[in-house]
Amino acid sequence: MADGRSVPADGRLRELVVGRPWRRRRRLILAGTAGTLLVLVAALLTVVFLPALQVDEVTVDGTGYLDEAEIRAVAAPPAEGSVLLLPTGEIAAEVGAMPGVASVEVERIWPDGARVSITETAPIAVLTRLDGTSVVVGEDGQELPAAAGEGETLVPLAVSSGSADPDGAAAAMSEVLAEMPTTLRGAVREVSASTRSDVTFELALEGGGTKTVVWGDAHDAELKAEVVQALLGQPGSVIDVSSPVAPVTR
Repeated sequence: MADGRSVPADGRLRELVVGRPWRRRRRLILAGTAGTLLVLVAALLTVVFLPALQVDEVTVDGTGYLDEAEIRAVAAPPAEGSVLLLPTGEIAAEVGAMPGVASVEVERIWPDGARVSITETAPIAVLTRLDGTSVVVGEDGQELPAAAGEGETLVPLAVSSGSADPDGAAAAMSEVLAEMPTTLRGAVREVSASTRSDVTFELALEGGGTKTVVWGDAHDAELKAEVVQALLGQPGSVIDVSSPVAPVTR
């Protein structure tokens, strides 16, 4: 039995007695926080699914030869849903993979739209294959829709007859012209090749007349262009820069 004397509480008992109010407050704080989060999530879901914020229209800007309807058909499926969740990066990747699209920007148009802004690849040449078919080539060296060439003055690229590697020759010509500095490209009149390594073109001179440039393969475009420009005033009708460190004029 207790003898009536007070016994000091040990540390454990003091912790329990002192800690109880704080535990109750902590439980209240946690419950309040959870309730607030639930309310916020519910409010966010309500906003996301608001009919007024569902993408209703996708507009396309910046097209010339590209078909707006085709771009809209690519952009519209991933754009379905709330404008808040518009996957701009995914749409840009899908549209950017289309031939003729040099760059693309996608933005939200509040409250229920999306805008796709296009920069088209400029056409620079028309390639004629051995079978007589032709395709328009862009400044990136890739094939463009036929409409890209309408009304344009393009450099003719021709695969030489009897070529053993017509696909390689075609690819090399497109790459050479695409990599060539614009100052030199503007003077190119026609390009031919039978392989990947014998690209040759006619170059118009400022004072009239032309020179034949034996360019070779698609490597060292910048160096070859500098050598050609340095040798334009030299005698001869041919400048061979297939080996740009040992050029030849004749």
